[in-house]
Amino acid sequence: MPSSLSLRYAFIWAFPRSSALVLAFIAHFIFAAAFAVAAAFVVAAAPASALIFASPSTEPTTSQPEDFPYWENVTQRRYNSPSVIYLGGGWALTARHVGMGEIFLNGTIYRPLAGSRRTLMNLDGSPADAMIFALDPSQAPPEMPILPLATKPVQAGDEIIVIGFGRGRDKVVEWEIDDERVYGFQWSSEGSKRWGTNRVTSVGRNIAQGSWRTTSISFAFDPPLSAASTIYEAHAAVGDSGGAVFVRRKEGWELTGMMTSVSGFSGTPQRTSTYGDVTFAADISSYRGEILRWTRPACSNELDDDGDRETDYPKDPGCDSPFDRNERDRGSSLSEALWSTAAFVLAAGLMWLLWARIRSRNRVSDSATNSATDNSTDKATGNPTDNAPTL
Repeated sequence: MPSSLSLRYAFIWAFPRSSALVLAFIAHFIFAAAFAVAAAFVVAAAPASALIFASPSTEPTTSQPEDFPYWENVTQRRYNSPSVIYLGGGWALTARHVGMGEIFLNGTIYRPLAGSRRTLMNLDGSPADAMIFALDPSQAPPEMPILPLATKPVQAGDEIIVIGFGRGRDKVVEWEIDDERVYGFQWSSEGSKRWGTNRVTSVGRNIAQGSWRTTSISFAFDPPLSAASTIYEAHAAVGDSGGAVFVRRKEGWELTGMMTSVSGFSGTPQRTSTYGDVTFAADISSYRGEILRWTRPACSNELDDDGDRETDYPKDPGCDSPFDRNERDRGSSLSEALWSTAAFVLAAGLMWLLWARIRSRNRVSDSATNSATDNSTDKATGNPTDNAPTL
């Protein structure tokens, strides 16, 4: 099974090197100097965690974003494997190269349902590096919210948050390319769940990964003093594949991306990130229709399934919860059933009356005919006639 690391070096583009990159690192060290002086008085340093940050001073100060209700929906496969997004309703989303497996939710291990894997497809029928799978229904489903999926792509410049279980920043390393000193951040050997921020740089990119073609958004790893940098600037590493990218809209948070791979400069040592590296994430809005078709019950599929001009829970009166698979109102259904039964009984009664009336008329007609035949006589002889047909 390929990993984010192999993907990273399968898609390296040779960006031109210049002194600007070195200057960016010098600016970074100046920015972090005050923190370094203060940190010198700390007895022990904190262990490295997921995602790559420029320095400890640019890492989030809280374990999760404020006013963010979907933290527990981002999880990982069992055995310290890459990231997985729990969509809700018994379905999970991850990168195709990560694959299906047991996942953790609220401290419980959930098994995947055999045969439920669905690779997400592009409009031209080619597969993307994205897949969904169902959890085993024999286990009680976790009580977790259903993730709202982005209805439209983000725009370049939009600020996002990223969440994953990838490797973290270990130490600064340097190397030489064309007689020029270059600096980067080596990845830690292990990772844990962390979050960070970034800013979208491009939308609608078609990223090739072997036989997969994924419509993607991208965001770059910028130095702290650059205009494009965000407060908790973060970059993905191995293990972040399948991790989540969220954007905040007027309506609230939306899942807008799922991380798949990263790219970097040629000549960069393995397991190392540097400023200018790019993270790619599958654009959820491009695959939204297919995700909804497979994973969402009627009361959370954002469609008016019963024609009452109300959509999903809690707006549709027929929905008891987001997991309800029928939007039809229970009271309306009972009323419709009673009216249907009454109409059937009435129709059957009318049919019986019509049949009885026709039968009664036939009996009267037969009786009249028999009476006329029995009373017929030959006017000439006075003898009864036999009414035999003429030959």
